[in-house]
Amino acid sequence: MKLLKLSFLVFLVCSETFSQQINKPESSQLSKPDRSDSTIYSINDSTDYLYYRPHIIDPFKHAISDLYLVPLELTKKENVPAIIAVTVSSLVIIHYDEKITQSARRFGRYIGLSTNGDVHNLSPFSNLPLNVPTTFSSGLYYIGDGMTELAVDAGFLIYGSVYGDVRALTTASELTEGIATVGVFVQLLKHLSGRESPSHQTAPGGRWRWLPSWKEYYSSVPAHDAFPSGHLATAMMTTAIISMNYPEYKFIKPVCYSLMGLCGYQMLNNGVHWMGDYPLALALGYSIGKIAVNRDREIINHPKIHSSAYFINKFHPKVFLTPVNFYKDVSGMQFTMSF
Repeated sequence: MKLLKLSFLVFLVCSETFSQQINKPESSQLSKPDRSDSTIYSINDSTDYLYYRPHIIDPFKHAISDLYLVPLELTKKENVPAIIAVTVSSLVIIHYDEKITQSARRFGRYIGLSTNGDVHNLSPFSNLPLNVPTTFSSGLYYIGDGMTELAVDAGFLIYGSVYGDVRALTTASELTEGIATVGVFVQLLKHLSGRESPSHQTAPGGRWRWLPSWKEYYSSVPAHDAFPSGHLATAMMTTAIISMNYPEYKFIKPVCYSLMGLCGYQMLNNGVHWMGDYPLALALGYSIGKIAVNRDREIINHPKIHSSAYFINKFHPKVFLTPVNFYKDVSGMQFTMSF
């Protein structure tokens, strides 16, 4: 019965959130702003990206619309294989979660990686913490923390404001939208599933407390908030938005995926998450990131011209053959080509 409930939950949520094969949403859903303050960025010889300068309220307005745009992916037939893949992978990994977590912890002890999340609070207010990691192990965990993504967001906002870079400003707006949207969906799913974290497990693989009451949930949050991983959902959303807006920088995906892998391992090592919490989180983050980018970016494709055809059409060469007398008894032909 537990497996049946879990299968239904994962399938339903994947249907709503996963868009690995997302096509650009209908223009009626994602209308472009009718403004003249747009900028075109050349990505390569055949592709340009056009961006409109975002308004300050755009990320919040768009985050609200994401709440119904994301579930609309449920109706798209082309997403069915991806939905099945995420559902099956989640169920298989969850079945082996206990063994995977134990192996991860043994490896952590072998290499001397701490399970402690040591942090320092920079905030002068005790009820409003601003924690920063103080050790390598806690640094790995904070890769996917919301504060890290907010810092990245602020970096794009500052750069775009100082240099008038519309693409950077749009990226900052999309990251703000994504953080808000991911937070809503992740919290909804955590409150629905109520899965125990490894650090608070009372059964192998963690107990699932479906639809716990608010009082029960907040009486011991780690005993209810494992599924899905908000850290990896936020990190994937950030990676998707930045890599799709800056495809010419090939290092973005390898670096970000490597950091996400380290963060994912450390969350197993310190008992915050099971690996089965990851597939849906990654799908959720990718989906939200791609929806945000597709709304704010227009792709302008230029037809590729064969080099020989380009040469002919560009220079229009003209060839002339004329008879020439070189000496008294010597004649020939003169070859002339003009451009």
